[in-house]
Amino acid sequence: MRVLVTGASGFIGRHIVHALARDGHEVIAGMHRASPFRDAPGVQSISIDFAHLLKSVDWLPHLYGVDAVINAVGIIAERRNSRFDDVHRDAPIALFEACRRAGVRKVIQISALGADDSAFSRYHLSKKAADDFLATTDLDWSILQPSLVFGPGGQSSALFCALAALPVIPLVGDGGQKIQPVHVDDLTRTVLRLLKSGAPARLRLPVVGPEPMTLRECLGVLRNWLGLGEAHFIPIPYRWLLAIADRLGAMTATPFNGEALRMLQRGNTGDPDILSARLGLRTEGLASALRNRPGTSAERIYARLFFIIPVLRYALALLWIWSGLTSALFFPESESLELLAATGITGSAAPWVLYGAASLDVVLGVALLTRFHVVLVGLLQLLAMLAYTAVITVSLPEFWLHPFAPIAKNIPILIATLAIMAAEKR
Repeated sequence: MRVLVTGASGFIGRHIVHALARDGHEVIAGMHRASPFRDAPGVQSISIDFAHLLKSVDWLPHLYGVDAVINAVGIIAERRNSRFDDVHRDAPIALFEACRRAGVRKVIQISALGADDSAFSRYHLSKKAADDFLATTDLDWSILQPSLVFGPGGQSSALFCALAALPVIPLVGDGGQKIQPVHVDDLTRTVLRLLKSGAPARLRLPVVGPEPMTLRECLGVLRNWLGLGEAHFIPIPYRWLLAIADRLGAMTATPFNGEALRMLQRGNTGDPDILSARLGLRTEGLASALRNRPGTSAERIYARLFFIIPVLRYALALLWIWSGLTSALFFPESESLELLAATGITGSAAPWVLYGAASLDVVLGVALLTRFHVVLVGLLQLLAMLAYTAVITVSLPEFWLHPFAPIAKNIPILIATLAIMAAEKR
């Protein structure tokens, strides 16, 4: 079949694309910025801006010759140009209506467990709105509602592994929240089965692991898989975490927000027998799936660095900002001009150099703080540090012997900047 997969650059979408290609389908991978699938060279990538394709006519050009559509677009947190109602509700509804107009009969919607009549979060309500619309059409639709999906490259997997790798693992309350994680391979197997000739249609199917487990149990299994020894937990009151998550969610587009925490607290479980009865598929539990593939040293290192890398980026950003502000506002201007004079910069040019360099420090720090072109900003920071170091080495070599090591500290800062750049490229 010729299949259009939206959200193909996401965790679930990428796995679906590769599974379809291996199964012999002709795949069109719709993503925000088209890029080639190097390990699936036959896949055609196209640019699709889901946040702006809000009318059915916008989708019609993308459906020419398409036999089936799989919508795997989803966001866990809103950003300035990416809203739940646009991405989860309005664009999918427009896509489903376009499928009806274009004669594309087969539509598979990757929704979420909890997008039902008990939904209360904007995440689930927006998903449910698109699900309900699709269910009113005469298309051969299937709505898959997975629980927490784990597997290589998943954000949830990475977050949970990072928590499990901490020396002391924080829990929401007693960690008794019920979840039913499902491996991404089980989800892709479900998608492939629904594309088979004669497969049942017009189904809402929970895609969950074989049995529920608590958050505490899940983190313990992951820590054991990473080979990090016995887990030590510390309970944190739910109301404390909720207050923090609400504030973080209001300030930044982080997955750790109030809505996500409330969804976790409510629990995320379903009946695995429904999938078995309708499609004859059985899912694999977290412990069983991980047992077949032991954790590697690279995965252990990544889990341990998961929280350190962003904290390091914030620390470097604040260092640059504080350096610029100190030079411009707090350190005596006369002493700064004396230092510049020692490098040969005097007269009317000196204040321009002083405040220009201070402004550059602040701009580079703010850019790093907001994650604006991190690799490019990191390169500019490296060049600036090397330039400062070279000038001071030639003109003020005594600073290498200063007891506070103001110049020698550039060496670990250079290495930390390279680490941030390498992590961003990944």
